[in-house]
Amino acid sequence: MSVARHTVYNLTGAIGSLLIALVTVPLYLGRIGTARYGILAIVWLILGYFGLFNLGLTRATTNRIAQLTDERGREGVFWTALALNTGLGLLGGLLLYVVGLLLVGPVFRLTPTLVHEIRISLPYLALAVPLSLTTSVLTGALEARERFGTVNLLQLAGSLFYYVAPLLAAEFWSPSLAVLIPITVAARAVSALFFIPPLIRALPLRNRPHLEAGQAQRLFRYGFWITLTDIIGPLLTTLDRLVIGALDGASAVTYYVIPSNLASRGTLLAGALSRSLFPRLSREDLDAARDTALRAVLALNSLTTPLILLGIFLMHPFLALWINPAFANRAAPVGEIFLLGIWVNSLAFIPYSLLQAQGRPDLTARFHLVELAPYLALLWVGLVEFGLPGAALAWVLRVGADAALLFSFAGLRIRPVMIRLGLSFVLVTGGGLLRVLLPPGSLLETVAELCWLLLATACALIGSEWLRASLKALPSTLRTVFRSLRVAG
Repeated sequence: MSVARHTVYNLTGAIGSLLIALVTVPLYLGRIGTARYGILAIVWLILGYFGLFNLGLTRATTNRIAQLTDERGREGVFWTALALNTGLGLLGGLLLYVVGLLLVGPVFRLTPTLVHEIRISLPYLALAVPLSLTTSVLTGALEARERFGTVNLLQLAGSLFYYVAPLLAAEFWSPSLAVLIPITVAARAVSALFFIPPLIRALPLRNRPHLEAGQAQRLFRYGFWITLTDIIGPLLTTLDRLVIGALDGASAVTYYVIPSNLASRGTLLAGALSRSLFPRLSREDLDAARDTALRAVLALNSLTTPLILLGIFLMHPFLALWINPAFANRAAPVGEIFLLGIWVNSLAFIPYSLLQAQGRPDLTARFHLVELAPYLALLWVGLVEFGLPGAALAWVLRVGADAALLFSFAGLRIRPVMIRLGLSFVLVTGGGLLRVLLPPGSLLETVAELCWLLLATACALIGSEWLRASLKALPSTLRTVFRSLRVAG
């Protein structure tokens, strides 16, 4: 049950990093102020976008190393990918430095003091690009060897160091960006060093560094399609916000973004599971990989269906409590519709990973290209005719079409599986209808939702043998996680 254990590791790492960010944000605001924190947030965002200079080589490295059985071959892929990413990172860093010099003053409305602080920090920001890209190769190589416990433990410690070190510098040294940004980059560099010892053991690295031209060509060919997906995917995710802002104004975007962002947390489990599966799907032959993917789909469906239903039932009361009832009345329908799409999209993570693991990243990129224009048209019509719920429905239809393509081309349209997924779809949509048809806030609604949730949970537990086996193994898995954390502490 290593997949279950690895999924727990990935979930623990993701949730832990999220908690660290939540705790440190108010501390940052108190120490450095909103203006400097806003600049730091923009810096982190820009560094994320410059990660595109990776050109998909991290995913390509994980895929290729997982496939290879000879140690020298794995070493060749690693050193080749490391050299390529370092070179691309230096190029990206140089571009960031030049663009920063040109745009910092004219584009952003900043005080002369802040402009001066950013200009001093630009060389460190430029250095952060190759540092980030080389670290991603280290991470990808460890994941290829299925060292997810190590990766998440190091990433969690790195996140803690990454967020806390600048905070301590602001408290005991200076809140200037000329201090905070170099400290942030130094923290990332130190965190990257801790990946090297476990990587030497896991890969393992025993020979002198060497490059392989054939591997470079193969990595670039695979990475091209990953990069295309990384460019179009975020566009498909943010396009609805741009259209809503253009047609209905910025306030409408707020009523759309908050519930949709809440709903999107429902993909955490799918992301953790698909990340755990990717090296195994890369290593297995097609028939074995499809069998693994099918069992993963059933397990994921069994877990997500009750959770999505619970989210639908709680969306309105949570928004009413968190913000106010008036906001919930307008925003909750958007979140409830979005959750239906999140259920579909979560299941699609598995065939998406299967196609990329089996050497067809071109298909996932082509699907996104094909979906772009129809989605824009559907989004426009939905928003004009039905308002914000229409925009959410357009997104659901888009991810539904994407999931159908992924399942079909991955060869996962097996009749028994489709029947179980169809039952779950009925349960999820039925839960949404209960919210619409029953009197809101009434005892009848509460009892009906509780009964429906219990029915969905019972169907879920029956639906996946793999899930039942994973649940049996969960206590030992959690003990392993806590033991690892205790040793690290």
